[in-house]
Amino acid sequence: MSDPDGPTDEKYITFKRQDFLEWLGEISPDGYLDDVNALALDDAVVIRRQDKFASPCLITYASMIAMVGEHHPEPPVRAELLLIADYFQRQGELAGDEAFKLPDL
Repeated sequence: MSDPDGPTDEKYITFKRQDFLEWLGEISPDGYLDDVNALALDDAVVIRRQDKFASPCLITYASMIAMVGEHHPEPPVRAELLLIADYFQRQGELAGDEAFKLPDL
């Protein structure tokens, strides 16, 4: 079941790099490119819900997390994993409703 108090999308904020740099250039002509690059997450991947492959990807991810969560011996970790699995399950369901395009880079 979904928990309304579960994980939200507030942990990260996502922009297209070019759009962000253009916006940053508008507010700071000197720019902060080095600062931005230092803050960028090198291990992050964005899967947009509009992607036709997002739904099965996110639902599979949710299933794997739930499977580990169901069998985790520590109750607090189990509960946290199940909340995370619910979050990605909801994202996968939304992607199933929203998907309209093939992926691009």
